Amino acid sequence: MAQTEKKGGLLRKSSASKKPWKEKVVLMYDEIFTTEDPSKSNRRFWEELFLMKVNLEYLEGKLEALDGEELMKIKDNINCLFQHCIQALGEEHPIRVVNALQVPH
Repeated sequence: MAQTEKKGGLLRKSSASKKPWKEKVVLMYDEIFTTEDPSKSNRRFWEELFLMKVNLEYLEGKLEALDGEELMKIKDNINCLFQHCIQALGEEHPIRVVNALQVPH
């Protein structure tokens, strides 16, 4: 059964089958948790990632949900994440520095 939502003063119908919206940063985290290098499809992946506010709860949940075998499959991407965190710390852009500090928290 459709439900009525109020968003920004407007009413719209939403169905239970619609997927909830995900933040762009969450979508990017999901790319890290695949076996593909996320920067293959987007050369600026890492620069863009550190400009977005960290969703630490989601990132920690994804990491905690992995078993050892799954972690080994994506270890290259996890290593890249931390390598790019370290690189971002040396940048002059303060937002990137702050966000890079929060990731390995």
